[in-house]
Amino acid sequence: MITDTKLSQSSARLCLKSRDEVFFIDLERTLYIKADDHYAHVHYTSGVHFMVPFSLGRIEELIIGTLGADSFMRRMGRKYVVNTRRIFSANTVREQLCLADDQGKTETIHLPKLVLREIIDDMTL
Repeated sequence: MITDTKLSQSSARLCLKSRDEVFFIDLERTLYIKADDHYAHVHYTSGVHFMVPFSLGRIEELIIGTLGADSFMRRMGRKYVVNTRRIFSANTVREQLCLADDQGKTETIHLPKLVLREIIDDMTL
């Protein structure tokens, strides 16, 4: 159970605290967060990734609660919360979203066409 969440003054940083441990997620450095049942895998732009014992839905609630509903971190489909500042390309035919990391590489995630179409429409306005 999360007992405390905070947004650091210096950056967009979540503090996820349970009874016995605490996790810090730097949202500015986050490429995407992927759901894995009642856990989530956080992938940073540096290539570092780690698992946290919190559901993606709960993490999304905390992001909205701290950054607001119109933040750069956005829920995409059932499995992902993505840093929209890192989107490199979206392809509805291949059902792929490409994200750029800090090493000049791209990470590809697969999303339904409807989700990708919504992203394209929202981001090209």
